[in-house]
Amino acid sequence: MLIISYANDIQPTSHIFNQMYTLRARQFSQRRGWRVDVSNGMEIDRFDKLNPLYICVADNAGQLLASLRLLPTTGPHMLADTFPEVMGEAVIIRHPLIWESSRFCVDTEASRQFGPDGINIVTRQLLSGLFQSAHEEGIKSIISVYDIFVERILKRSGCSFSRLGPVVSYDNNLKTVCGLFEVSENIFPIASENIAESKEQIVA
Repeated sequence: MLIISYANDIQPTSHIFNQMYTLRARQFSQRRGWRVDVSNGMEIDRFDKLNPLYICVADNAGQLLASLRLLPTTGPHMLADTFPEVMGEAVIIRHPLIWESSRFCVDTEASRQFGPDGINIVTRQLLSGLFQSAHEEGIKSIISVYDIFVERILKRSGCSFSRLGPVVSYDNNLKTVCGLFEVSENIFPIASENIAESKEQIVA
């Protein structure tokens, strides 16, 4: 099930989105050792207060499996305000048709099914939801900051992107880069049928 909602449309007690913040705390702080702020077992930062568009994947029982968020680059976003070093000498991108994807998170303990290409099926569903939703919003490109390990997954997944700057080391010597991604309705044609079916179950 694909769940798409702007933050301002989310009910404060929404079970799915509370799961999202909890999963982020577990994956980013506990598992990967990133320096993120965790309160009451949830990882919520200042960018979550800017009405981002959240894209989530959940199973039929309502258990969250993966999530990410999108923010326009015309306002505050992580590349500009947290990780500007990954742009090197390039100018920070600010364009109404270029949005930033951040907080990409997959519950690898709950989702252990893989496709023939070795990509986690839930990862592919999340990416498919990202690019199709971005296309429907009129977004032309997506920027994102991620580590080298994730970059290899994105390449195998079929994403069309290019690096924008140098490799920079952050928490625990994590080698980090920034990429610019093409948004096209044909990027993930294999998953389009499943995404179309799941959109009937979108909740706010």
